[in-house]
Amino acid sequence: MRYQDPRLRDLLAAEYVLGTLRGLARVRFRRLLRYDPALRRTVEDWEARLLPLVLATPGVVPSEHVWQSIQARIGGVPARAPARRGFLQNLFLWRSLAALASVAAIALGVLLAQGPPPKPATMVVVMNNKEAQPRIAVSWLSKEPGKRTLRVRVMGHQEMAPDTSWELWCLPGGGKPPQSMALITTHEDQVLTLPRDLWPMLDHAEGLAMSIEPKGGSPTGLPTGPVIFSGARVVI
Repeated sequence: MRYQDPRLRDLLAAEYVLGTLRGLARVRFRRLLRYDPALRRTVEDWEARLLPLVLATPGVVPSEHVWQSIQARIGGVPARAPARRGFLQNLFLWRSLAALASVAAIALGVLLAQGPPPKPATMVVVMNNKEAQPRIAVSWLSKEPGKRTLRVRVMGHQEMAPDTSWELWCLPGGGKPPQSMALITTHEDQVLTLPRDLWPMLDHAEGLAMSIEPKGGSPTGLPTGPVIFSGARVVI
């Protein structure tokens, strides 16, 4: 396969992120990622495009029957013998899942073509570096009752210099100074809970930024180190 074809590389990266690239093709693609930095950046770009859709999709809790089957296959608690109609139910389950997967793929294609769906309660900020490459994605629900939780996704293999901290800032706009949100790490997935007094500013912010600060955070309450990532707030 000609992996140097830009269009093919982009299509394979999209299928890899979507999870539709399977079998030996996925194994070969993952092997290629180890030695191809440009291809890894293409994958990261697709992750940044699709992340808002993933964050806006509610989770689905599997049924007890599914958990029992999984436990039986991995050597856990044996599944109970199914009733006479168990096979039909199982067949219906997997057919339904296959149908839902097809519908989800079609819907995702439509969403990518038409832009983010109108869901004003979900806020997303994709922060880019100076080369306009996505590096951190942050999302939250503006109408989440009782709390305001930020979901932070760090893309790529980022590194933090010793004795420094990464500080997340809210950019309120209107000539107002940045407001510190929290310190974050280089871990891929993080969840932060913010105090109530920061909610109004966050929900109406122009965007977010991240700066490199001394260990423990900025000593002045304002960014003192270089701002390496920033992005505008969008509503989906």
